[in-house]
Amino acid sequence: MTDRRRSDDYKQVSGYIPIDLAREFKSICAREGVSQSDALEEMTREWLAKRTGVHSVIPEPARPKTIAEVVQVNMTKLKGCGVKNLRAIAKAEVLPTPGDFAIITSALGIPEEERKIIWQETFKISVFSDLRSVNICKESESIKDEHEYSSDIEPTGLEL
Repeated sequence: MTDRRRSDDYKQVSGYIPIDLAREFKSICAREGVSQSDALEEMTREWLAKRTGVHSVIPEPARPKTIAEVVQVNMTKLKGCGVKNLRAIAKAEVLPTPGDFAIITSALGIPEEERKIIWQETFKISVFSDLRSVNICKESESIKDEHEYSSDIEPTGLEL
């Protein structure tokens, strides 16, 4: 996880806003589990785009690709989610169970399509989906998570 205070890639910006606005901003950030720095960065990009008519020339940080990267970036948000081995997952020392994966991605509100990509990058396996579910298969055995990835359909014709 990047320590923005010590990073040469980040600079502190400050100012004064009405107290009611500050309270509402802090409250919404806390309720949504978003850091104030992330929210300010997003608002600054939108403000600059509005003023210049061009999206920022500074690219947004790359999205995490594996569950370890997701946990590293969101460790603070995930502390109370009930997954016991977050530090080991963040260091890629262990892989999460399908249940832990579901808890982590649900807690962060990660959309289903992005979950599939993170799962594939983490486990380097094939993901097959239909309109009702996602089947996740590793070699010949099916890994099922009743919370997020259960299915009535058994995958067929898999080539791994």
